[in-house]
Amino acid sequence: MPVIWNLKKWLAVEHNIYRPSQLQVLLAEKAGVQLSLQAVSTLLNGTPNALRLHTMQALCNALHCSLSDFCEVLPDGSASQPLRAVSPTNAQELQSDHSSSDLVSDKTIDNVDVDPVTREIILRILQEQGLIPRAAAPETPSSSQRRLIGMLFPTWAWSFIIDLARGIVEEIAQTPYDLVLYSINDRDLEMGEQEVVDRLRATQLTAGLLAIFPSRASRPLTRLYEQGFPVVIIDDQETQTVPWVRADNATGAYMAVRHLINLGHRRIAHIQGPPEYLASQDRYNGYRRALLEAGVTPDPDLVLTGDFTPPSGKLCARQLFSLPLDKRPSAIFAAADQMAYGVLMAAEEYGLSIPQDIALVGFDDDTPSAHTRPALTTVHQPYLEMGQQGIRLLLSMLDTHSVASSKEASTAEAKFAQSRYIQLPTSLVVRASCGANYRSSIMTPSDKIVLE
Repeated sequence: MPVIWNLKKWLAVEHNIYRPSQLQVLLAEKAGVQLSLQAVSTLLNGTPNALRLHTMQALCNALHCSLSDFCEVLPDGSASQPLRAVSPTNAQELQSDHSSSDLVSDKTIDNVDVDPVTREIILRILQEQGLIPRAAAPETPSSSQRRLIGMLFPTWAWSFIIDLARGIVEEIAQTPYDLVLYSINDRDLEMGEQEVVDRLRATQLTAGLLAIFPSRASRPLTRLYEQGFPVVIIDDQETQTVPWVRADNATGAYMAVRHLINLGHRRIAHIQGPPEYLASQDRYNGYRRALLEAGVTPDPDLVLTGDFTPPSGKLCARQLFSLPLDKRPSAIFAAADQMAYGVLMAAEEYGLSIPQDIALVGFDDDTPSAHTRPALTTVHQPYLEMGQQGIRLLLSMLDTHSVASSKEASTAEAKFAQSRYIQLPTSLVVRASCGANYRSSIMTPSDKIVLE
């Protein structure tokens, strides 16, 4: 894989730098690097035997550029058109683990290939920083036999990750890919959303990424996808263009609230998730639609906001239970089972009985929900199927990227375009917490209701 070193030409065209003395002053003033005129002349004239990686970093920092701006990679067997780097990378992140290594060459290499030692080091830097398209990166015997798919998930998702992961693993076991896990938390995101994603991309370990509930990482993931890296999101929390798989949150919420209405409830409170999340908006819209269809005007005093955790559900329930008796709801629809668990704790504090004093419905069907006292009525999310569909969608993207002929590429692209957004149906699981007399609940054939 030939590597072309075009620093001299690039400096002249882009920065009007022609003489070693000009480059020497620039490095000293903007990067704090002191080099002799001989070393700078060697660098400028294309014989980088004195060029160390920290000098490359300093040069990139001074000119706000990346190595790919003046270093071009040609496909094997090519002697003409260079394969430009696919995306710029922050020059401050140039790897320093080889900082004591020299780039050695006995040739003048302006517009000619560099020697093998120099080429190996440059290719490694470019590959680590995501500056070479994956197909152009040199493969080792192991990487050609077995490739990796990344799965990114938030640390708070452990309560339901088992079913999702099982669906993913079952599908990926039938492919030549292996799975590598990445976790992400608020502390990571506080360091910078883009930095987290850059770190994932820079490792060059994975052929694609499956992101689960990415939340604040959605925006940098979108940029990553737009740069050509295969990304699929499961239950995205923001509206965007990245291919996704999600549950039908609005219909699930609608079924839950309509079930409560059919049981005779009219004052139905809603503990919603963070409003910036798409799932929260959809579940609220389903709640509101069910009330309006029944001729019930939604009461804003009965809509409170939590954060999908038990403590927030408990806090919201305390506010509802503190209302005057005639203002209290007779039922609560919590937008997550985790918040419903908080409602159960608050009811015990207030000496209220569920479902005798207040009916309760959650959303998600987390594993503990079947074992709470009383067992929680909830909307089942098809986590297993979401995992299966998510990995299938990502594999179809990888197939689209890897097909050889234009006809095959066109067919694969058309197939992928038809299925890049997948919404899976939810179902209502009726248990004791809603107080349902199973025979009294009015259902239609379109309802997906499971009685337990």
